[in-house]
Amino acid sequence: MIGNYLFGRKGISFMKKRCAWLLTLIFLVTLSVSGMAYATGEDEETRETEETVSSGETEDAETMERTEAAEPENDGEKQGQDPKEALQEILGNSSLGADEVIADGIYIGEVAVGGMRAEEALEAVLSHIEGLGEKTLTLMLDGAEGVEPIQVSVSELGLHTEGLADVVMEALSLGKDGNLIARYKAEKDLQVSNQVYEYKMSVDKNLVAQFVTEKTGALGVEPEDAQITRTGGKFSISESKTGVKVDIPATVSAIMAEMEDWKREDTSVTAVAEIIQPECTTEMLSQIQDNLGHFSASTNDRSSGKLQNLDRGVELTNGILIMPGESWSMHDALAPFSAANGYTQQIAYQSGGYVKEYGGGICQLATTLYNAALRAEVEISKRSNHSMVVYYTDFGLDATINDGGSKDLELTNSFDFPIYIEGYHDGDGNVTYTIWGKETRPSNREVSYYGVTLSKESVPEQIIEDPTKPVGYEHVEQSSSYPAVVAEAYKEIKIDGVTVEKIKLHTDKYIASPRKIIRGTAVPVDPNTGWPIDPATGLPINPATGQPEAPQPETPAQPETPAPQPETPAPQPETPAPQPETPAPQPEAQPAG
Repeated sequence: MIGNYLFGRKGISFMKKRCAWLLTLIFLVTLSVSGMAYATGEDEETRETEETVSSGETEDAETMERTEAAEPENDGEKQGQDPKEALQEILGNSSLGADEVIADGIYIGEVAVGGMRAEEALEAVLSHIEGLGEKTLTLMLDGAEGVEPIQVSVSELGLHTEGLADVVMEALSLGKDGNLIARYKAEKDLQVSNQVYEYKMSVDKNLVAQFVTEKTGALGVEPEDAQITRTGGKFSISESKTGVKVDIPATVSAIMAEMEDWKREDTSVTAVAEIIQPECTTEMLSQIQDNLGHFSASTNDRSSGKLQNLDRGVELTNGILIMPGESWSMHDALAPFSAANGYTQQIAYQSGGYVKEYGGGICQLATTLYNAALRAEVEISKRSNHSMVVYYTDFGLDATINDGGSKDLELTNSFDFPIYIEGYHDGDGNVTYTIWGKETRPSNREVSYYGVTLSKESVPEQIIEDPTKPVGYEHVEQSSSYPAVVAEAYKEIKIDGVTVEKIKLHTDKYIASPRKIIRGTAVPVDPNTGWPIDPATGLPINPATGQPEAPQPETPAQPETPAPQPETPAPQPETPAPQPETPAPQPEAQPAG
């Protein structure tokens, strides 16, 4: 009976129903366990594998066709495309209706978008991003004292999203795509935990570069050189400071890296910078302690104009610092030679004679400094001698400069320490230059300099006739006579007082220039006769005789028709008229002109 029931038609039908029910129950239990595992943090990759296997076992051809039809035909949001426009394009190619809403429990970033249509969700996320744009990025510079950090809003750096429209569509499609089991599983998962879709944000590299370029000037610190002054016979040296320069490309990269993993809060970035050392440090200037060489020269011309030029020249060449490897031009320091620069017109050499120029006599400074540099053994990279000799140093040991700069005194610091030029004028024509630095020469070593005259030829006084001036006029144009000289300059080195070396520095030639007197040669002329006047007698010289003589008065002209004669002759006196005892006086002679 029982066997008939079990193995009869009814029994078989009952067993089929029982089996189907059991299979359904087992499948539902499996789904439930899968959802619980996901909720408790089961490995994402394992969960996705189970979903794939489950859907792969049950998904039929019809379901696959429907899923493929739901996928958009385009490639999603294009780079740089407005997310609203991109979303409209994706929706237009999607099988989901415009009124479809996102399932509850779904977030895009920090924004809950459950129950929203795609457009509403996008607006909500964009509004949230706009608020994030108000967050600030602070750019700092480590080690820069007194420099305030720079702040900028993230929106000013071009904050934008990438692929946001695709993320919105992904959120909208959850629970609506796939087969029945996949949709059922998605719903169950959302009941257990929220689904969060993240999106990528970035900033515009060009705007970041612009910000760094324009604003980091306030972060940078310029190096500050030490300064040296000499007052009261002592040196005073200020403290040098290192500078900081922002490395713009590296700082841009640092900001981009920070925003790549931005936590969506106020953030800060330390600028990448390099330390810049000052050209002149306190330690370098502290080496200037020793008198390496000095020299003094005087002038006999103590006119106020000459002394003014010396004062001004010393003012412009005092306190000169020359760093190692640098060259310094005395001409450039003194120029321009003009009244505006404090000079007066004084006698200067030119073309073998005298002229008056602004700054005349200033070459005394060049000679003085040249001799000080020789004794300090500073490299003299440019030097010219005068055209004529000067008498305030040995022939061959002078130096000169000219207005155009073709003649110059240039010093080059070939030491590994700085040198300092100190100039002094006592106000009475006595000038001294001292060169300070670091003494490295042995104490038993002595150097001296002297000139040797090879030839000296004097010239006679020169008389210059001036036909525009009258005879007797005389003017001294050049009071001194300068000989033609050839001279050599020597450097002598002694060790413990014994000469060990003599070095010829150069050979100089000086042109001769005689004492010059201008005399007038113009002869005065008698205004009445046009005859030249004899300077001895003051009388005109008769061209016919070549002798000085007083000019005769002119004889009155006789009329062409004789005067009518009286008819009766005048009665004759009985006694002739008395004759004068002395002759009539002649006209006076004209004085010489």
